[in-house]
Amino acid sequence: MVFHRPLIAVTATQRTTRDWDRSLTLIQVRVSASYAEAIYRSGGYPMVTPTFVGHGSSYVSGRGWPQESPRNLESLKQEAESVMEKVSGLLLTGGGDVTLSEDPEISPERLMDRDRDFWEAALFGAALKLKKPVFGVCRGVQLMNMALGGTLWADIPTQYPGALVHQQVLQRHITSHKVILESDSQIAAICGQRELMVNSGHHQAIKEPAKELRVVGRSEDGLIEAVEMEDSPLVFGVQWHPEALVGQDPTQLALFEALVNAARS
Repeated sequence: MVFHRPLIAVTATQRTTRDWDRSLTLIQVRVSASYAEAIYRSGGYPMVTPTFVGHGSSYVSGRGWPQESPRNLESLKQEAESVMEKVSGLLLTGGGDVTLSEDPEISPERLMDRDRDFWEAALFGAALKLKKPVFGVCRGVQLMNMALGGTLWADIPTQYPGALVHQQVLQRHITSHKVILESDSQIAAICGQRELMVNSGHHQAIKEPAKELRVVGRSEDGLIEAVEMEDSPLVFGVQWHPEALVGQDPTQLALFEALVNAARS
């Protein structure tokens, strides 16, 4: 008997690490094992989709942007569509800041990867075109919003008066604040409840939601924490990190199960 596990494309980041000579020249494609485990525990199989846009490693921290231009966006979209045709769903994972700008203003202390932005936006667009389910986590939900024309708070502590602490110093598996969901939302139905205790590790967040996205969850300070698309296959995103909570909270695993079940059908 063959047990069919739908393939789920899982996005990743690029990081420099030390090579044998101790120089910071080795580039690694990295994604937290927690995402892969959550997909596998939900009945799917994760397929990591590295970034191949044209800069090589463009993961920068105050070093300026590479001089080269991004690869032709049309060819990027075609490649993303080819990838999404081979899988059954898409998981947009967490990571550094989102810019999706040709000429971004970068802050030296912020980590950005413009290649990753364009590649993930292309994958997201292809998933929507092919009507494949999508789940965005933290950076992933921000990327979804930006790709659809929404905006972000670039830095919550300095731009959002009265904000809760959204960059907890506690370990990822510990929750730090509440999220309240709309009772008629898909996410509330998936979780089976309207109020969730979540972890929090972000300094950016959705400011103006794209018109295609419905806001269905907020933290107690009013910050947007969950969105979904209506009149489409399952396309949703959350601002917290459920992959780090699945070990002790079945509600968080249910989010990944919903992605895999939608991908299977």
